[in-house]
Amino acid sequence: MNQVLLATEERGLAQQIEGSLKGYEIVWVQDPAQLLKALKENGFFLLLFDIALPGFSTGKLLQRVVSRYMGTSVILLVNQEEKVRALELFELGIEDWAEKPIDPERLQIKVNSLLRKREAIKACGLVGRSEEIKQIAETVLQIAPTNVTVLIQGESGTGKELIAKAIHQNSPRQGRSFVTLNCGALAEGVLESELFGHERGAFTGALARRLGLFELANGGTIFLDEVGELSPSTQVKLLRVLEERELMRVGGNETIKVDVRVAAATNRDLKEEMEKGEFRKDLYYRLCVVKIDVPPLRKRRRDIPLLIYEFIERFTRENHRGFAGLTERAIKKLVDYYWPGNVRELKNLVEQMVVLSAEKKIDAPDIENYIQGQAPQRQEFPIRVGKSLSSTEHELIYRAILSLKQDISELKEILRQGPPIRPAMAVPLEREEENPLEVGKLSEVERELIQKALSQVGGNRRKAAQILGIGERTLYRKLQRYGLK
Repeated sequence: MNQVLLATEERGLAQQIEGSLKGYEIVWVQDPAQLLKALKENGFFLLLFDIALPGFSTGKLLQRVVSRYMGTSVILLVNQEEKVRALELFELGIEDWAEKPIDPERLQIKVNSLLRKREAIKACGLVGRSEEIKQIAETVLQIAPTNVTVLIQGESGTGKELIAKAIHQNSPRQGRSFVTLNCGALAEGVLESELFGHERGAFTGALARRLGLFELANGGTIFLDEVGELSPSTQVKLLRVLEERELMRVGGNETIKVDVRVAAATNRDLKEEMEKGEFRKDLYYRLCVVKIDVPPLRKRRRDIPLLIYEFIERFTRENHRGFAGLTERAIKKLVDYYWPGNVRELKNLVEQMVVLSAEKKIDAPDIENYIQGQAPQRQEFPIRVGKSLSSTEHELIYRAILSLKQDISELKEILRQGPPIRPAMAVPLEREEENPLEVGKLSEVERELIQKALSQVGGNRRKAAQILGIGERTLYRKLQRYGLK
Protein backbone atom coordinates (compact mmCIF):
# COMPACT_ATOMS: atom_id res chain seq x y z
CA MET A 1 0.00 0.00 0.00
CA ASN A 2 2.99 2.35 -0.04
CA GLN A 3 4.03 1.80 -3.68
CA VAL A 4 3.35 4.68 -6.07
CA LEU A 5 3.83 4.42 -9.83
CA LEU A 6 4.88 7.68 -11.49
CA ALA A 7 4.44 8.02 -15.27
CA THR A 8 6.24 11.03 -16.77
CA GLU A 9 9.13 11.69 -19.12
CA GLU A 10 10.15 14.85 -17.24
CA ARG A 11 13.14 14.06 -15.02
CA GLY A 12 12.72 17.30 -13.06
CA LEU A 13 9.08 16.46 -12.25
CA ALA A 14 10.07 12.94 -11.19
CA GLN A 15 12.77 14.27 -8.85
CA GLN A 16 10.34 16.82 -7.43
CA ILE A 17 7.73 14.14 -6.65
CA GLU A 18 10.29 11.76 -5.17
CA GLY A 19 11.33 14.55 -2.82
CA SER A 20 7.71 15.40 -1.99
CA LEU A 21 6.26 12.01 -1.01
CA LYS A 22 7.86 10.94 2.23
CA GLY A 23 7.33 7.33 3.27
CA TYR A 24 6.32 6.07 -0.18
CA GLU A 25 8.24 3.91 -2.63
CA ILE A 26 8.23 5.68 -6.02
CA VAL A 27 8.61 3.65 -9.22
CA TRP A 28 9.28 5.92 -12.22
CA VAL A 29 8.36 4.95 -15.81
CA GLN A 30 8.77 7.18 -18.85
CA ASP A 31 6.46 5.77 -21.53
CA PRO A 32 3.13 3.88 -21.83
CA ALA A 33 4.77 0.50 -22.55
CA GLN A 34 6.79 0.69 -19.31
CA LEU A 35 3.64 1.82 -17.47
CA LEU A 36 1.56 -1.18 -18.56
CA LYS A 37 4.42 -3.59 -17.86
CA ALA A 38 4.91 -2.21 -14.35
CA LEU A 39 1.18 -2.47 -13.56
CA LYS A 40 1.10 -6.06 -14.81
CA GLU A 41 4.10 -7.15 -12.76
CA ASN A 42 3.51 -5.24 -9.51
CA GLY A 43 0.68 -3.95 -7.36
CA PHE A 44 0.44 -0.17 -6.93
CA PHE A 45 -2.20 1.53 -4.85
CA LEU A 46 -1.64 4.78 -6.79
CA LEU A 47 -0.64 5.94 -10.27
CA LEU A 48 0.55 9.54 -10.69
CA PHE A 49 0.00 10.12 -14.41
CA ASP A 50 1.48 13.08 -16.28
CA ILE A 51 -1.17 14.09 -18.81
CA ALA A 52 1.64 15.24 -21.12
CA LEU A 53 3.08 11.71 -21.38
CA PRO A 54 3.64 11.01 -25.09
CA GLY A 55 2.77 7.77 -26.83
CA PHE A 56 -0.64 6.07 -26.82
CA SER A 57 -3.86 8.08 -26.80
CA THR A 58 -4.19 9.33 -23.22
CA GLY A 59 -7.89 8.44 -23.06
CA LYS A 60 -7.37 4.89 -24.34
CA LEU A 61 -4.41 4.32 -22.05
CA LEU A 62 -6.22 5.50 -18.92
CA GLN A 63 -9.29 3.53 -19.96
CA ARG A 64 -7.18 0.38 -20.02
CA VAL A 65 -5.55 1.16 -16.68
CA VAL A 66 -8.82 1.91 -14.85
CA SER A 67 -10.70 -1.10 -16.26
CA ARG A 68 -7.92 -3.68 -15.81
CA TYR A 69 -6.23 -2.55 -12.60
CA MET A 70 -9.13 -1.69 -10.32
CA GLY A 71 -7.00 -1.69 -7.20
CA THR A 72 -4.95 1.22 -8.55
CA SER A 73 -6.19 4.78 -8.05
CA VAL A 74 -5.16 7.48 -10.54
CA ILE A 75 -4.18 11.11 -9.90
CA LEU A 76 -3.52 13.25 -12.98
CA LEU A 77 -0.60 15.68 -13.09
CA VAL A 78 -1.69 18.72 -15.11
CA ASN A 79 -0.70 22.32 -15.77
CA GLN A 80 -3.09 25.25 -16.09
CA GLU A 81 -3.65 24.75 -19.84
CA GLU A 82 -4.39 21.03 -19.46
CA LYS A 83 -7.21 21.35 -16.91
CA VAL A 84 -10.03 21.37 -19.48
CA ARG A 85 -8.70 18.17 -21.03
CA ALA A 86 -8.35 16.64 -17.56
CA LEU A 87 -12.04 17.29 -16.86
CA GLU A 88 -12.99 15.07 -19.80
CA LEU A 89 -10.75 12.27 -18.52
CA PHE A 90 -12.43 12.27 -15.12
CA GLU A 91 -15.33 10.34 -16.62
CA LEU A 92 -12.98 7.37 -16.96
CA GLY A 93 -12.80 6.96 -13.17
CA ILE A 94 -9.89 9.25 -12.22
CA GLU A 95 -9.66 9.97 -8.48
CA ASP A 96 -8.10 13.45 -8.41
CA TRP A 97 -5.54 15.78 -9.96
CA ALA A 98 -2.47 17.73 -8.86
CA GLU A 99 -1.33 20.90 -10.58
CA LYS A 100 2.17 21.38 -12.01
CA PRO A 101 4.52 22.71 -10.76
CA ILE A 102 3.95 20.40 -7.81
CA ASP A 103 3.29 21.82 -4.36
CA PRO A 104 5.04 19.18 -2.16
CA GLU A 105 2.87 19.76 0.90
CA ARG A 106 -0.43 19.62 -1.01
CA LEU A 107 0.60 16.49 -2.90
CA GLN A 108 1.58 14.76 0.33
CA ILE A 109 -1.83 15.64 1.82
CA LYS A 110 -3.67 14.33 -1.26
CA VAL A 111 -1.83 11.01 -1.30
CA ASN A 112 -2.08 10.53 2.47
CA SER A 113 -5.82 11.25 2.32
CA LEU A 114 -6.33 8.81 -0.54
CA LEU A 115 -4.39 6.08 1.28
CA ARG A 116 -6.29 6.72 4.51
CA LYS A 117 -9.63 6.39 2.74
CA ARG A 118 -8.55 3.23 0.93
CA GLU A 119 -7.46 1.66 4.23
CA ALA A 120 -10.74 2.74 5.85
CA ILE A 121 -12.77 1.00 3.13
CA LYS A 122 -10.68 -2.14 3.54
CA ALA A 123 -10.98 -2.10 7.34
CA CYS A 124 -14.78 -1.88 7.04
CA GLY A 125 -15.00 -4.78 4.60
CA LEU A 126 -16.62 -2.54 1.99
CA VAL A 127 -16.02 -2.52 -1.75
CA GLY A 128 -15.85 0.64 -3.88
CA ARG A 129 -13.96 3.78 -4.72
CA SER A 130 -16.85 6.25 -4.91
CA GLU A 131 -16.79 9.27 -2.62
CA GLU A 132 -19.96 8.03 -0.91
CA ILE A 133 -18.32 4.76 0.16
CA LYS A 134 -15.19 6.59 1.33
CA GLN A 135 -17.28 8.89 3.53
CA ILE A 136 -19.25 5.98 4.99
CA ALA A 137 -16.05 4.08 5.82
CA GLU A 138 -14.49 7.10 7.52
CA THR A 139 -17.67 7.70 9.54
CA VAL A 140 -17.77 4.04 10.62
CA LEU A 141 -14.18 4.13 11.89
CA GLN A 142 -14.78 7.43 13.65
CA ILE A 143 -17.81 6.24 15.64
CA ALA A 144 -16.87 2.56 16.11
CA PRO A 145 -14.81 3.08 19.33
CA THR A 146 -17.75 4.91 20.97
CA ASN A 147 -21.07 3.57 22.27
CA VAL A 148 -23.34 5.94 20.35
CA THR A 149 -26.51 4.58 18.78
CA VAL A 150 -26.45 4.59 14.98
CA LEU A 151 -29.31 4.88 12.48
CA ILE A 152 -28.47 3.48 9.03
CA GLN A 153 -30.87 4.66 6.35
CA GLY A 154 -31.12 3.44 2.76
CA GLU A 155 -33.09 1.41 0.25
CA SER A 156 -33.47 -2.35 0.61
CA GLY A 157 -30.43 -4.27 -0.63
CA THR A 158 -27.88 -1.48 -0.19
CA GLY A 159 -25.89 -3.29 2.51
CA LYS A 160 -27.06 -1.66 5.74
CA GLU A 161 -26.31 -4.77 7.82
CA LEU A 162 -22.77 -4.88 6.40
CA ILE A 163 -22.19 -1.37 7.74
CA ALA A 164 -23.58 -2.32 11.17
CA LYS A 165 -21.19 -5.29 11.24
CA ALA A 166 -18.30 -3.00 10.28
CA ILE A 167 -19.11 -0.77 13.26
CA HIS A 168 -19.16 -3.79 15.57
CA GLN A 169 -15.95 -5.34 14.17
CA ASN A 170 -14.03 -2.09 14.63
CA SER A 171 -15.31 -1.44 18.15
CA PRO A 172 -14.10 -2.66 21.58
CA ARG A 173 -17.12 -5.04 21.49
CA GLN A 174 -15.80 -6.98 18.49
CA GLY A 175 -15.18 -10.16 20.49
CA ARG A 176 -18.74 -10.23 21.82
CA SER A 177 -22.10 -11.11 20.25
CA PHE A 178 -23.51 -9.41 17.16
CA VAL A 179 -27.26 -10.15 17.09
CA THR A 180 -29.65 -9.20 14.26
CA LEU A 181 -33.43 -8.98 14.07
CA ASN A 182 -35.76 -7.93 11.26
CA CYS A 183 -38.44 -5.94 13.06
CA GLY A 184 -40.81 -6.10 10.09
CA ALA A 185 -40.84 -9.89 9.90
CA LEU A 186 -42.60 -10.66 13.20
CA ALA A 187 -46.00 -9.92 14.74
CA GLU A 188 -46.05 -7.44 17.63
CA GLY A 189 -46.38 -10.00 20.46
CA VAL A 190 -43.73 -12.30 19.01
CA LEU A 191 -41.40 -9.34 18.39
CA GLU A 192 -41.54 -8.19 22.03
CA SER A 193 -40.77 -11.72 23.20
CA GLU A 194 -37.83 -11.92 20.77
CA LEU A 195 -36.41 -8.57 21.91
CA PHE A 196 -37.03 -8.64 25.66
CA GLY A 197 -37.65 -12.33 26.43
CA HIS A 198 -40.55 -13.79 28.43
CA GLU A 199 -41.27 -15.59 31.67
CA ARG A 200 -42.84 -19.00 31.93
CA GLY A 201 -46.63 -18.74 31.65
CA ALA A 202 -46.52 -15.19 30.24
CA PHE A 203 -48.83 -16.35 27.42
CA THR A 204 -50.22 -19.54 25.98
CA GLY A 205 -47.35 -21.74 24.90
CA ALA A 206 -44.75 -20.04 27.11
CA LEU A 207 -43.64 -23.26 28.80
CA ALA A 208 -40.31 -21.94 30.01
CA ARG A 209 -38.40 -18.74 30.58
CA ARG A 210 -36.74 -17.40 27.45
CA LEU A 211 -33.98 -14.80 27.22
CA GLY A 212 -34.52 -12.02 24.70
CA LEU A 213 -32.03 -10.80 22.12
CA PHE A 214 -31.03 -7.81 24.28
CA GLU A 215 -29.92 -10.19 27.03
CA LEU A 216 -28.20 -12.51 24.55
CA ALA A 217 -26.35 -9.52 23.07
CA ASN A 218 -25.25 -8.20 26.47
CA GLY A 219 -21.79 -6.69 26.10
CA GLY A 220 -22.09 -6.75 22.31
CA THR A 221 -24.18 -5.16 19.56
CA ILE A 222 -27.77 -5.64 18.42
CA PHE A 223 -28.80 -4.71 14.89
CA LEU A 224 -32.50 -3.83 14.49
CA ASP A 225 -33.37 -3.93 10.78
CA GLU A 226 -36.53 -2.19 9.52
CA VAL A 227 -36.93 -0.40 12.84
CA GLY A 228 -39.56 1.84 11.24
CA GLU A 229 -42.00 -1.10 11.36
CA LEU A 230 -42.17 -1.16 15.19
CA SER A 231 -45.61 -0.69 16.76
CA PRO A 232 -46.15 2.28 19.11
CA SER A 233 -46.12 0.05 22.24
CA THR A 234 -42.87 -1.64 21.21
CA GLN A 235 -41.35 1.78 20.44
CA VAL A 236 -42.01 2.80 24.06
CA LYS A 237 -40.29 -0.30 25.43
CA LEU A 238 -37.31 0.10 23.10
CA LEU A 239 -36.95 3.73 24.19
CA ARG A 240 -36.74 2.62 27.82
CA VAL A 241 -33.95 0.17 26.99
CA LEU A 242 -32.01 2.87 25.15
CA GLU A 243 -32.41 5.48 27.88
CA GLU A 244 -32.22 3.41 31.06
CA ARG A 245 -30.16 0.43 29.81
CA GLU A 246 -32.67 -1.90 31.44
CA LEU A 247 -35.63 -4.06 30.40
CA MET A 248 -38.39 -6.24 31.74
CA ARG A 249 -39.28 -9.61 30.23
CA VAL A 250 -42.82 -10.15 28.97
CA GLY A 251 -44.87 -11.36 31.93
CA GLY A 252 -42.10 -10.53 34.39
CA ASN A 253 -41.68 -7.96 37.17
CA GLU A 254 -37.89 -8.01 37.48
CA THR A 255 -35.77 -5.20 36.01
CA ILE A 256 -32.73 -6.48 34.14
CA LYS A 257 -29.71 -4.30 33.36
CA VAL A 258 -28.12 -4.70 29.91
CA ASP A 259 -25.06 -3.21 28.21
CA VAL A 260 -25.82 -3.34 24.50
CA ARG A 261 -24.91 -1.07 21.62
CA VAL A 262 -27.81 -0.53 19.21
CA ALA A 263 -27.50 -0.07 15.46
CA ALA A 264 -30.85 0.38 13.70
CA ALA A 265 -31.69 0.44 10.01
CA THR A 266 -34.66 1.45 7.90
CA ASN A 267 -35.61 1.95 4.27
CA ARG A 268 -38.23 4.51 5.27
CA ASP A 269 -37.81 8.22 5.96
CA LEU A 270 -38.24 8.24 9.74
CA LYS A 271 -38.35 12.04 9.84
CA GLU A 272 -41.46 11.99 7.68
CA GLU A 273 -42.92 9.13 9.75
CA MET A 274 -42.21 11.19 12.88
CA GLU A 275 -43.92 14.28 11.43
CA LYS A 276 -46.96 12.15 10.55
CA GLY A 277 -47.09 10.84 14.12
CA GLU A 278 -46.29 7.25 13.16
CA PHE A 279 -42.87 7.17 14.81
CA ARG A 280 -42.05 8.61 18.22
CA LYS A 281 -39.95 11.76 18.19
CA ASP A 282 -38.07 10.85 21.36
CA LEU A 283 -37.19 7.43 19.95
CA TYR A 284 -36.09 8.92 16.64
CA TYR A 285 -33.68 11.34 18.32
CA ARG A 286 -32.42 8.57 20.61
CA LEU A 287 -31.73 6.28 17.67
CA CYS A 288 -30.35 8.98 15.40
CA VAL A 289 -27.37 10.09 17.46
CA VAL A 290 -25.37 9.41 14.29
CA LYS A 291 -27.09 8.80 10.95
CA ILE A 292 -25.44 7.06 8.01
CA ASP A 293 -27.19 7.40 4.65
CA VAL A 294 -26.38 4.54 2.29
CA PRO A 295 -26.85 5.57 -1.36
CA PRO A 296 -28.55 3.20 -3.83
CA LEU A 297 -26.30 1.41 -6.30
CA ARG A 298 -27.45 3.63 -9.19
CA LYS A 299 -26.03 6.64 -7.30
CA ARG A 300 -22.54 5.12 -7.13
CA ARG A 301 -22.17 3.47 -10.52
CA ARG A 302 -18.37 3.63 -10.51
CA ASP A 303 -18.43 0.98 -7.76
CA ILE A 304 -20.35 -1.53 -9.91
CA PRO A 305 -17.34 -3.00 -11.80
CA LEU A 306 -15.45 -3.45 -8.52
CA LEU A 307 -18.44 -5.20 -6.96
CA ILE A 308 -18.82 -7.45 -10.03
CA TYR A 309 -15.23 -8.69 -9.80
CA GLU A 310 -15.44 -9.04 -6.01
CA PHE A 311 -18.53 -11.26 -6.34
CA ILE A 312 -17.01 -13.27 -9.21
CA GLU A 313 -13.93 -14.03 -7.10
CA ARG A 314 -16.07 -15.00 -4.11
CA PHE A 315 -18.48 -17.29 -5.95
CA THR A 316 -15.85 -19.02 -8.08
CA ARG A 317 -13.95 -19.80 -4.88
CA GLU A 318 -17.05 -20.96 -2.97
CA ASN A 319 -18.35 -23.12 -5.83
CA HIS A 320 -14.92 -24.46 -6.90
CA ARG A 321 -15.40 -23.61 -10.56
CA GLY A 322 -13.93 -21.35 -13.17
CA PHE A 323 -15.61 -18.48 -14.95
CA ALA A 324 -14.86 -17.13 -18.43
CA GLY A 325 -15.66 -13.53 -17.46
CA LEU A 326 -17.64 -10.66 -19.00
CA THR A 327 -17.12 -8.54 -22.09
CA GLU A 328 -16.84 -4.76 -21.80
CA ARG A 329 -20.27 -4.45 -23.45
CA ALA A 330 -21.72 -6.70 -20.74
CA ILE A 331 -20.16 -4.60 -17.99
CA LYS A 332 -21.56 -1.48 -19.66
CA LYS A 333 -25.05 -2.99 -19.55
CA LEU A 334 -24.64 -3.76 -15.87
CA VAL A 335 -23.35 -0.26 -15.10
CA ASP A 336 -26.21 1.34 -17.05
CA TYR A 337 -28.96 -0.75 -15.39
CA TYR A 338 -31.20 0.93 -12.79
CA TRP A 339 -30.71 -1.81 -10.11
CA PRO A 340 -33.97 -1.54 -8.16
CA GLY A 341 -32.69 -4.36 -5.91
CA ASN A 342 -29.34 -2.61 -5.38
CA VAL A 343 -26.25 -4.61 -4.32
CA ARG A 344 -28.36 -7.63 -3.35
CA GLU A 345 -29.72 -7.88 -6.90
CA LEU A 346 -26.23 -7.50 -8.42
CA LYS A 347 -24.86 -10.19 -6.10
CA ASN A 348 -27.68 -12.54 -7.09
CA LEU A 349 -27.05 -12.00 -10.81
CA VAL A 350 -23.30 -12.59 -10.53
CA GLU A 351 -23.89 -15.81 -8.60
CA GLN A 352 -26.29 -16.98 -11.34
CA MET A 353 -23.67 -16.25 -14.01
CA VAL A 354 -20.90 -18.09 -12.16
CA VAL A 355 -23.03 -21.17 -11.48
CA LEU A 356 -24.94 -21.41 -14.78
CA SER A 357 -22.47 -19.97 -17.30
CA ALA A 358 -19.10 -21.12 -15.99
CA GLU A 359 -17.55 -21.82 -19.41
CA LYS A 360 -19.28 -19.10 -21.41
CA LYS A 361 -18.09 -15.50 -21.57
CA ILE A 362 -21.02 -13.25 -20.73
CA ASP A 363 -21.92 -10.67 -23.38
CA ALA A 364 -24.42 -7.81 -23.57
CA PRO A 365 -27.36 -9.93 -24.90
CA ASP A 366 -27.05 -12.24 -21.87
CA ILE A 367 -27.34 -9.25 -19.56
CA GLU A 368 -30.22 -7.87 -21.61
CA ASN A 369 -32.13 -11.15 -21.15
CA TYR A 370 -31.74 -10.79 -17.39
CA ILE A 371 -32.79 -7.15 -17.33
CA GLN A 372 -35.89 -7.83 -19.44
CA GLY A 373 -36.93 -10.46 -16.91
CA GLN A 374 -36.93 -7.94 -14.06
CA ALA A 375 -39.49 -5.32 -13.13
CA PRO A 376 -39.61 -2.28 -15.47
CA GLN A 377 -36.67 -0.05 -14.61
CA ARG A 378 -37.97 3.20 -16.06
CA GLN A 379 -41.45 3.31 -14.58
CA GLU A 380 -42.41 6.85 -13.66
CA PHE A 381 -45.77 6.07 -12.07
CA PRO A 382 -47.15 5.21 -9.62
CA ILE A 383 -44.85 6.97 -7.14
CA ARG A 384 -44.34 5.20 -3.80
CA VAL A 385 -46.41 6.60 -0.97
CA GLY A 386 -44.50 8.14 1.92
CA LYS A 387 -42.10 10.37 0.00
CA SER A 388 -42.06 14.14 0.26
CA LEU A 389 -42.94 16.29 -2.74
CA SER A 390 -39.30 17.37 -3.01
CA SER A 391 -37.89 13.82 -3.03
CA THR A 392 -40.57 12.71 -5.51
CA GLU A 393 -39.64 15.53 -7.92
CA HIS A 394 -35.95 14.65 -7.56
CA GLU A 395 -36.69 11.03 -8.42
CA LEU A 396 -38.71 12.03 -11.49
CA ILE A 397 -35.89 14.28 -12.72
CA TYR A 398 -33.35 11.50 -12.26
CA ARG A 399 -35.52 8.96 -14.07
CA ALA A 400 -36.13 11.35 -16.95
CA ILE A 401 -32.38 11.88 -17.38
CA LEU A 402 -31.79 8.12 -17.21
CA SER A 403 -34.49 7.52 -19.83
CA LEU A 404 -33.05 10.21 -22.11
CA LYS A 405 -29.55 8.76 -21.85
CA GLN A 406 -30.84 5.25 -22.64
CA ASP A 407 -32.82 6.45 -25.69
CA ILE A 408 -29.81 8.30 -27.11
CA SER A 409 -27.60 5.25 -26.65
CA GLU A 410 -30.10 2.98 -28.41
CA LEU A 411 -30.48 5.39 -31.34
CA LYS A 412 -26.71 5.60 -31.75
CA GLU A 413 -26.43 1.84 -31.79
CA ILE A 414 -29.01 1.59 -34.56
CA LEU A 415 -27.39 4.32 -36.68
CA ARG A 416 -23.77 3.34 -36.23
CA GLN A 417 -24.16 -0.42 -35.77
CA GLY A 418 -21.69 -0.19 -32.96
CA PRO A 419 -21.70 -0.08 -29.16
CA PRO A 420 -23.40 2.91 -27.51
CA ILE A 421 -21.35 5.45 -25.59
CA ARG A 422 -20.37 4.57 -22.07
CA PRO A 423 -21.89 6.73 -19.32
CA ALA A 424 -19.88 8.60 -16.70
CA MET A 425 -18.23 6.35 -14.09
CA ALA A 426 -18.71 3.20 -16.18
CA VAL A 427 -15.86 1.04 -17.47
CA PRO A 428 -15.51 3.28 -20.53
CA LEU A 429 -15.40 2.56 -24.23
CA GLU A 430 -13.60 4.88 -26.63
CA ARG A 431 -14.91 8.40 -26.59
CA GLU A 432 -17.25 9.07 -29.51
CA GLU A 433 -17.98 12.28 -31.33
CA GLU A 434 -21.17 14.07 -30.44
CA ASN A 435 -24.11 12.69 -32.39
CA PRO A 436 -26.55 15.12 -34.06
CA LEU A 437 -29.36 13.33 -32.21
CA GLU A 438 -28.14 14.88 -28.95
CA VAL A 439 -28.90 18.40 -30.10
CA GLY A 440 -32.21 20.03 -30.93
CA LYS A 441 -35.16 18.83 -28.92
CA LEU A 442 -33.22 16.35 -26.79
CA SER A 443 -30.73 19.03 -25.77
CA GLU A 444 -33.60 21.35 -24.91
CA VAL A 445 -35.07 18.67 -22.64
CA GLU A 446 -31.69 18.12 -20.96
CA ARG A 447 -31.22 21.87 -20.51
CA GLU A 448 -34.68 22.19 -18.95
CA LEU A 449 -34.08 19.29 -16.56
CA ILE A 450 -30.77 20.77 -15.44
CA GLN A 451 -32.44 24.14 -14.83
CA LYS A 452 -35.18 22.48 -12.80
CA ALA A 453 -32.68 20.54 -10.70
CA LEU A 454 -30.69 23.72 -9.98
CA SER A 455 -33.82 25.62 -8.99
CA GLN A 456 -34.80 22.80 -6.61
CA VAL A 457 -31.55 23.20 -4.63
CA GLY A 458 -31.12 26.95 -4.87
CA GLY A 459 -28.33 26.77 -7.45
CA ASN A 460 -26.13 24.36 -5.47
CA ARG A 461 -24.18 22.51 -8.19
CA ARG A 462 -23.10 19.61 -5.96
CA LYS A 463 -26.68 18.82 -4.89
CA ALA A 464 -27.98 19.31 -8.44
CA ALA A 465 -25.42 16.82 -9.76
CA GLN A 466 -26.51 14.29 -7.13
CA ILE A 467 -30.16 14.69 -8.13
CA LEU A 468 -29.35 14.24 -11.82
CA GLY A 469 -27.14 11.22 -11.16
CA ILE A 470 -24.08 12.74 -12.86
CA GLY A 471 -20.69 13.95 -11.67
CA GLU A 472 -20.22 17.55 -10.59
CA ARG A 473 -17.59 18.12 -13.29
CA THR A 474 -19.96 16.70 -15.93
CA LEU A 475 -22.62 19.13 -14.74
CA TYR A 476 -20.11 21.99 -14.93
CA ARG A 477 -19.37 21.22 -18.59
CA LYS A 478 -23.08 21.05 -19.41
CA LEU A 479 -23.64 24.42 -17.71
CA GLN A 480 -20.94 25.89 -19.93
CA ARG A 481 -22.39 24.20 -23.03
CA TYR A 482 -25.88 25.56 -22.42
CA GLY A 483 -24.77 28.94 -21.05
CA LEU A 484 -26.43 28.33 -17.67
CA LYS A 485 -25.40 29.88 -14.37
